[in-house]
Amino acid sequence: MVRLDPIWSRARADLVTPTAQGEVDLFLWEHSVRVSQSALQISKLPILRSQSPDDAAIVAAGLYHDAGWVVRLKDGEIERSEILVRSCPDTHREQGAAMMESALAGLLPSDSLERASQAIRTLNARDIESVEGRVVTEAENLDEFGILSLWTAIRRGALEGKGWQAVIDTWRRRKEYHFWTARLNDSFRFGKVRELAKERLASVERFMEDLEAQHQCRDGWLGSAPPPAAEHADRSRPE
Repeated sequence: MVRLDPIWSRARADLVTPTAQGEVDLFLWEHSVRVSQSALQISKLPILRSQSPDDAAIVAAGLYHDAGWVVRLKDGEIERSEILVRSCPDTHREQGAAMMESALAGLLPSDSLERASQAIRTLNARDIESVEGRVVTEAENLDEFGILSLWTAIRRGALEGKGWQAVIDTWRRRKEYHFWTARLNDSFRFGKVRELAKERLASVERFMEDLEAQHQCRDGWLGSAPPPAAEHADRSRPE
């Protein structure tokens, strides 16, 4: 039985990035945790258990699948604020796999480490052979759906000097051009995961409607007449 706690601890040390103020930026780390946890849950689907997925390899690959960002940051190729909000070169997965191999060499059995490396290196491929690669890819795609995914849009907007209206406009355009419908159809191999993505997408749509109403001050009574209780509130006070 492989102990997973040391893997989680080492990955956190590798993936938390420092800020100029001496604090820590948890953006990449939290994304990696979600992907790793989701991948492990997806691997428990009955259709996959017969393929004997390696849980330790899935956890490691999920944690380090985007570690290439850290390599690029240390090499001075990007700024910290660009992590996860810019497109990645083809070497991104290779960098993440190499970083993981070095970091976890003494913490993972060699066969699990090899499986995790293969999973990361094939994440961008159209046909992924390993079960570990398939579940990590599924989990990474799932993380693009739901309210938490808006944090990436917010960071991108802040980086480009844009506000909430830009986030709203991008959402509307993608909906008009059926972007999310295409993503649902193309991104998921397993029906259970696709259904969860649909539920998350519905929650984002409700959130975005409320967000747009608040941004334009159309929520509540502010855009029209005040409610009767507020209009006559002072009359109930003693003279």
